[in-house]
Amino acid sequence: MKVNIGKVAEEIGVTIHTIRRWEREGKIKSERTEGGHRRYDLDQIISYVNSKNNKPEKIAVGYARVSTAKKKDDLERQKQLLELYCAAKGYKYKIIEDVGSGLNYEKKGLKELITMIENNQMSHLVLNYKDRLLRFGSEIIFEMCRLRGIEIVILNEDEQKTHKEEVVEDVLSVITDFSAKLYGSESYKNKKIVDSVNKLFS
Repeated sequence: MKVNIGKVAEEIGVTIHTIRRWEREGKIKSERTEGGHRRYDLDQIISYVNSKNNKPEKIAVGYARVSTAKKKDDLERQKQLLELYCAAKGYKYKIIEDVGSGLNYEKKGLKELITMIENNQMSHLVLNYKDRLLRFGSEIIFEMCRLRGIEIVILNEDEQKTHKEEVVEDVLSVITDFSAKLYGSESYKNKKIVDSVNKLFS
């Protein structure tokens, strides 16, 4: 049914200014009568409003990471803190977890997080520590969040905490992975390199 702008505004409960803005933004269209008056397809506009109202609600995402499977207890502790914070704030939330080096950009959870940022599905990114995200390069993820209006929350930003042991594990992980790709994981040369590196850092 083709109607004038006043009828559209009345039917869907918005102002005439809103209808005009939607048209300027290309979200809806109008037709001109022979007298030059705008007429709108009411069914089309109602369909647009319904799709707009049915967009998925943005959620807070807590991200937890440990470098190795040996630190599963720490991972659970991180997740509990993130859950408590999000619940206390009344957020609808999801916790994403990873087990892997902070130097590894191919982690499943990290990729899921980046996809959610890209798809504009998040309201908040919540971390226990900045380096839980990445050892280096977390600023890139933070900038992606800022561009999409995602609030970044770091629960222990001011806490002084040394991560010497984990940095060593990250370095070992990189050397081990590189050596395995270069010589083959089962080769004698690779095993010799891995043994030497472990002794160096032990």
